[in-house]
Amino acid sequence: MFLFSLTATSAKAQSNPADLDGQSATTITKQLKNHQYDEQTLMQYTYQKINQQNPSLNNVIYQNPSDALKQLQSLQKTDRQQPFYGVPLLIKGLGQAYQGYPNTDGLPFLKKETYPTTKVFVKKLQKMGFVILGETNYPEMGLINITNSNLNGVAHNPWNLLFNTGGSSGGATASVAANEVPIATGNDAGGSLRIPASWSGVIGLKPTQGLIVGDSTTPSVVNFADTRDITDTQTLLKGLTNPKQAQMLQKVPKNLKDLTIAYSLKSPVGTPVSQYAINAVQQSVNFLRQQGFKVVQKDSPVDGIKMMQTYYLGALEDGANASEKLGRPLTSQDVKDKLVSPMTYALYEASQKAPKSTTNTFMKELALVHRQMTAFHKQYPIYLTPTTATTAPLNSDPAYLPKYVDQMMNIKDLPFQQQMQLIYDSWLHGLTKTPFTQLANLAGEPALSLPTYVSPSGLPLGVQLQGSQGSDATLLAIGKIFEKEHQFKFLNANYPTSDASSQQTTTTKSSNANSLKQLPQTDETSVGWPIYVGLILLGSGIMVGYRIYRPRR
Repeated sequence: MFLFSLTATSAKAQSNPADLDGQSATTITKQLKNHQYDEQTLMQYTYQKINQQNPSLNNVIYQNPSDALKQLQSLQKTDRQQPFYGVPLLIKGLGQAYQGYPNTDGLPFLKKETYPTTKVFVKKLQKMGFVILGETNYPEMGLINITNSNLNGVAHNPWNLLFNTGGSSGGATASVAANEVPIATGNDAGGSLRIPASWSGVIGLKPTQGLIVGDSTTPSVVNFADTRDITDTQTLLKGLTNPKQAQMLQKVPKNLKDLTIAYSLKSPVGTPVSQYAINAVQQSVNFLRQQGFKVVQKDSPVDGIKMMQTYYLGALEDGANASEKLGRPLTSQDVKDKLVSPMTYALYEASQKAPKSTTNTFMKELALVHRQMTAFHKQYPIYLTPTTATTAPLNSDPAYLPKYVDQMMNIKDLPFQQQMQLIYDSWLHGLTKTPFTQLANLAGEPALSLPTYVSPSGLPLGVQLQGSQGSDATLLAIGKIFEKEHQFKFLNANYPTSDASSQQTTTTKSSNANSLKQLPQTDETSVGWPIYVGLILLGSGIMVGYRIYRPRR
């Protein structure tokens, strides 16, 4: 039930807020400032869209209209000069603390917990003029790159409800893809902004590590947002940049086309790459060459398998944190009772046997990856890959294959190295689908997923641009070229599929809540689940840098 009504709003603006569907946040703000639309009417209309679509999508897990109204009333007393004045916003339910909002980490035993304070990142969003309406869905502790959990359930893809929206910022991307809000925030420690951006057909930027207010400078979690507009993304980046770290940002080269772009079609961990992902990259390579860029095929110098083996060490603390929050050691029975996922339990058991050298091993790999990519970017400033190796998985596809779930239930008795190998093997079903995103996190580099491709069966797949630390603005400038030349494929647009060989034309007109597509089930995603790891959460619910587990004393 809404705690405000249309009849209570000001009579100064009578335009229909539905006219703003699909508009950028920049455009919406301009029209609100010009009194063409009423802020309160827009807010109520946005809630109506959410409530109409949420039974199908399950992308929003918490709403607070009374708090939103208080925010708006305070905002209306200002000079209205904020860059996103009056724009409705949804924030991720994981790690983006807003006082009074749920703070569950996706764990059923924390379902009554709320945030005691508001994170500086969220405060900055409010200072930029956003009105926070609620929280979006995510997986338990952000550990997988689909959105599904025992507590909050599955988030469905607006392009096709049989498929997942991606994760871990899956509720956010579904909200943007389905035109509920123009911007929704998320965070990214291994692809959690970019993977769902690829599978939901929106723009996803992971900024340079440490650039955003409140973020650690050590490779770890980065907070930002998914959008449908490059200008919105540029304005958001400017507003959320930590003034103390602003010197990290490089200037955009006067002639972008002097930059050499390397591209790769090879999975860093040797897993298959779908023809759709190959087509998406080749299409972008052709486009960039037509624009005058020099584009050459060259793989990253980083050993992807070694990198991922080390990367999983950064997730051990998640298991230890879940145990601390439960107030006792985790057991396999907790998995059976659906208090935690099999992976959360496996990480806990491995954390108990982690040697003292674990931290040193992790930091050495970070340093190596940084050196390798710094040298690589001297010759190839931009690195182009698929964002994901496949289109979105079916919701019926498990996060972990059953045989590995059975083995994780007995992980306690294994020595540490065998535990870590089992964790790698268990996540490989997912990593197969998303092996391209984690590199940017461990290197601390910015990476941008662009919605440039749609498969013959009507599912999106993004391409990823990655650059050296501080090259965020350059990536967005290249993204602007794609946008200006109408290369983006959004759900509310009519266009033919990207494959010239396909005889069908996919129409994806979705300007209102009744137009969500539910296509016939296909075998398009026959390879395993993607992976998202590394969100390290302290008891306060505030995300910090990777905190490698040290044996307790």
